[in-house]
Amino acid sequence: MLIQGGGVGGLTLAAALGQRGVEVDVVEASGPEAVLGVGLSQPNNALAALDEIGVRDACLAVGFPFEPLAIWNPAGVEVASIPPAEGRYGTPSNNAISRPLYNAVLREAAEKAGARIRTGSTVWNITEHADGVEVELATWTGKRTPPVRDRGAGSDRYDLLVGFDGVNSKIREHLFGDRYTPRFTGSACWRITMPRPADLTHIAFAVSGPAKAVLTPISDEQMYFGLVTPEPDNPRFDPADFIRLAKERMQGFSGRIGEMRDSITADNYVSYAPLYHVTVREPWFHGRIAIAGDAAHTAPPHLAQGAAMAVEDAVTLAAALSEHPTLDSALQTWFERRRDRALFVADMSLALLKQETGGEGLTPEETELLGLGIPGAQARIAQEAY
Repeated sequence: MLIQGGGVGGLTLAAALGQRGVEVDVVEASGPEAVLGVGLSQPNNALAALDEIGVRDACLAVGFPFEPLAIWNPAGVEVASIPPAEGRYGTPSNNAISRPLYNAVLREAAEKAGARIRTGSTVWNITEHADGVEVELATWTGKRTPPVRDRGAGSDRYDLLVGFDGVNSKIREHLFGDRYTPRFTGSACWRITMPRPADLTHIAFAVSGPAKAVLTPISDEQMYFGLVTPEPDNPRFDPADFIRLAKERMQGFSGRIGEMRDSITADNYVSYAPLYHVTVREPWFHGRIAIAGDAAHTAPPHLAQGAAMAVEDAVTLAAALSEHPTLDSALQTWFERRRDRALFVADMSLALLKQETGGEGLTPEETELLGLGIPGAQARIAQEAY
C-alpha cells in the first residue's frame, strides 16, 4: 500500500496498517527538515484514536494536557470558561502539542511498525489497473517549484493508494478533476511561538474587532499565539514582513495580550496560512484510490478538530481494511462511517468563521448549525463514536 502524505493522518494510517502486518510505503513531498507547523490541539477523541496505535501516552508526555477553554476580553482578562463536554473519551479533555514533536512520535510508531518513509518525494503519475495501482514518483524541491521526475526511475504497483496530502491534494484532483477546488474563506491564520506564561494552563481565546486570538500552551516552556484575521483577496506576503504584519493585526488587543504582541521579535517563529475549505460529499474513493483527512474535508481551526478528524479517518480505515473481505466493501463501509462526522466538523467550523467575521454568506443550513454553539458542537463530537 502507498500513502501520499507524511503528516498526522498519513503516519497514523501507516502505523495502524503496519501493526496489522500490511506493507506500507509513505511518500511526503516536504523534505526531512521541513517545518511541519507550530502546534495543535489533540482533543480527547483524537487521544482515544491515537491509543489504538499505542502513542497516546507519548503524546501526553511531550505535550500539555488541559481541561477548560478560557474566554478572555481583548485586554487578556478571563471573563468566562467553557468546561469540557462530557462524553465517551475520558480525560484529559485536551492535549496541546508541538507539531514537530507530534510528527516525531507518529513517525517513530510508523517506522517501528515497518513502514518505509521517503521524504522529498511525491506522486508523479498514476495508472489504474483492476488488480492494482501503478505509481511513478518524482522529487519535490519546494512549494513554488514543480516536481522533477527522477531520471531512470521506474514505477511500483500497489493494492491501494491513499492520499493524505492536504487541502491541495493531487490525489483528490486525480479522482475528481476540478470539482473540488479549495475555496478561500477570506481569512488566514498567523501562528507565533513564544514563552508560555506560568498561569496559561489551558487554551484561551479573545476577540477584538475582526481579529481572533487563540493562546495555546504546548509545553511547560512554550505556547503559540494563533491569530485569525480577514485577508480579502488572499494576499501573498513576504515572510520577512510576517512579524510586522502580525503585530499590525493585533493592535486591537491590550493588557497582557498587548504585552505579548509587543514582545515578538525576530527570534520568534511566525507562520502564515490562508484558510481554505473543501468538503467532498461523494465517496472518498474510486477503485483502488482513496483520499482522507484534509484532502477530503478541510475545515477552519474553530473547533480544533481538523487533525483529530485525520487521525480518526486513519484508524477507522485501517480497521475497515482488516475487517472486510473486499476492498470495495471496506472503503464503502469506512466512508459511510466517517462521512457525517467529518463533514459536520468541517461545516460547523466554517459557519463559526463566517459568524465571527460578520455573518456574510451564511446559508440556512449553517445558521441552523450555529444554534448548537461551540458547547453543543463539542458535546456532539464527544458523545459520538468515531
